[in-house]
Amino acid sequence: MLSAVEQAEQAPSGIFTVGRDALVAGLLLLAGAIVLLWYAPGSYDVYLALHVLAVTLWVGGDITLTTLGVVFERKGDGEALAQLGKMGSWIGTRVYTPALFAAFGFGVALIEKSGGAWPWDAFWVIFGIVGWSIAAAVGVGFVGPELGRIDKAARQYGPNSPEVARRVRRLFTVFRFDTALLSLIVVDMAAKPTF
Repeated sequence: MLSAVEQAEQAPSGIFTVGRDALVAGLLLLAGAIVLLWYAPGSYDVYLALHVLAVTLWVGGDITLTTLGVVFERKGDGEALAQLGKMGSWIGTRVYTPALFAAFGFGVALIEKSGGAWPWDAFWVIFGIVGWSIAAAVGVGFVGPELGRIDKAARQYGPNSPEVARRVRRLFTVFRFDTALLSLIVVDMAAKPTF
């Protein structure tokens, strides 16, 4: 039986099979978002809603993958870790990476639309930008490629090999710090500390 990721990878180019329930839920989400955003008081509120949604997808996904990684790592389940790596790589390029750039773009729009209420030189803005830059560089420059290398090593040496275990340990060390950083950025953006 093929996993959802394997089915998606084996589907002809540009075709991805979606179940009826997922399609209906997606259409309800789209229709609801259009209605809610249509009646938002102004563009600032639309950007804020889209910024929060993008952050939720990005940070929530990171926390979920990190948590699952800890669980499977503690169980010593190499096969599950290999599957998690495949899924993380697949969803990372299709959901998390676009969400991280959308979060930044809508964040910039929010500052510009704030009418000077949120200055670019405020500590919380600078912290958010620097944190986002580090997290983006780690995610795009290390996590994504490393997930691909783990998948390759699992196919070459087996999911329970020392090479896969070494790479997974290193990845989860980075993941833990990345998750902590993302969580701090969320706290920073919400609290808007004034030092």
